[in-house]
Amino acid sequence: MRGVLSLALVLLCVNPRVWAEQSDDTAALRAQVEELTKTVQSLTQTVQTQQTRIQALEAKNTDGNEPSNVSAAALPSQSPGAPRSSGKSQSRAALNPEIGVSADIVGQFSERSLDTEGNDKISAREVELSFGHPIDPYSRLDVTAAFSDFEEAELEEAYITHWGLPAELNARLGRFRPKVGKATAVHRDALDTVDEPLVVSQYLGAEGLFRTGAEVVGFVPTPWTTVTHELAIGVMEGGVGEGGALFGTTRRRPSWYGHLKNFVDVADATSAELGMTYLTGSSDDDAKYEVHTLGLDATLIHYVGASNPLKWQSELYLQDRAEAGDALNHPWGGYSLLDYRATPRIGIGGRIDYVEPIGLGGLSRVRSGDTALSSYLTLYQSEWARWRLQYRHTDFAAGGDDNTVFLQGTFSIGVHKHALQ
Repeated sequence: MRGVLSLALVLLCVNPRVWAEQSDDTAALRAQVEELTKTVQSLTQTVQTQQTRIQALEAKNTDGNEPSNVSAAALPSQSPGAPRSSGKSQSRAALNPEIGVSADIVGQFSERSLDTEGNDKISAREVELSFGHPIDPYSRLDVTAAFSDFEEAELEEAYITHWGLPAELNARLGRFRPKVGKATAVHRDALDTVDEPLVVSQYLGAEGLFRTGAEVVGFVPTPWTTVTHELAIGVMEGGVGEGGALFGTTRRRPSWYGHLKNFVDVADATSAELGMTYLTGSSDDDAKYEVHTLGLDATLIHYVGASNPLKWQSELYLQDRAEAGDALNHPWGGYSLLDYRATPRIGIGGRIDYVEPIGLGGLSRVRSGDTALSSYLTLYQSEWARWRLQYRHTDFAAGGDDNTVFLQGTFSIGVHKHALQ
């Protein structure tokens, strides 16, 4: 009892200011605790609201209808006056295909007195309407229709791509551009120049090669990782594109091809791609394969700066037509192109062409082949708009020469578009 009284006396002797300070600290701490409690309650309410929204969206994706037991406050808000779309309409919209339009407007001015297709005129050389959408988790359908103001409308591509096959193979079935070389495998608006290289237009067709067939693509398994090998093997209907002389016009006799692409990162800013193509087909109506073609392509890309790529691309096609009975048993042709992106908006480049024509229609040869020198300037207005000015000088195997100036505008809209850069 005496100890308790002593303790009480000591407490009474303590300065009252200390008690006041401790009382103030307790009040401040209580205020902080109350504020934290309110914050936790607010966060909890927010989490519950988000969870309700997630459940509502999951239910809507499952049956296509908006759940009736979810309050309007729990659903994502809409702007005032905006029409509220039902879950069913949103579900149908997800099934609509991706649509894109690419327009290629070209002006061509030539010295030649012979007026050929697209010569000395400004025209909508090609307007492509593209549709594409996944069919299911394993396949996709892509369709491209082309229109022109001096050509009939045509179906360029309509093919199904299926992936996830055994051995990680991918396959295409339908009408498409086969994986042959470099220039013919892309659309016109994706070329580095206004026109196709002479070897492509004379051997494979004015717009390159696109046929109906089937193709299987896969990576070749190797123990090394520095070089990647991609192998494509396909079969397609006979013949080639407009003006092409590689094969005959018979579509019943199929053509076969294979392409091996080898890609390697030379350095951090440099990459190289080497390719080899083999094509075989018939030059007449019989069942014999008289034409055999070996194609070689090489592409080297070096980034001088972060946005200044320098590309050197070359292709070579060697033919064996001895069994076809042509005047030239082993015609060949190729090109080499140098393209430099000087600034993000401006690109410059040049191309040299050589090709030995397969048939001259009875005309005698003054030179062994057609030779062309081209230079061009490209202005990238944006990612979806591009302008190009090109000059080409051509010396023909049959004699004579020509100077041609091209002015091109390429524009693209929509979800699906070809690369303009």
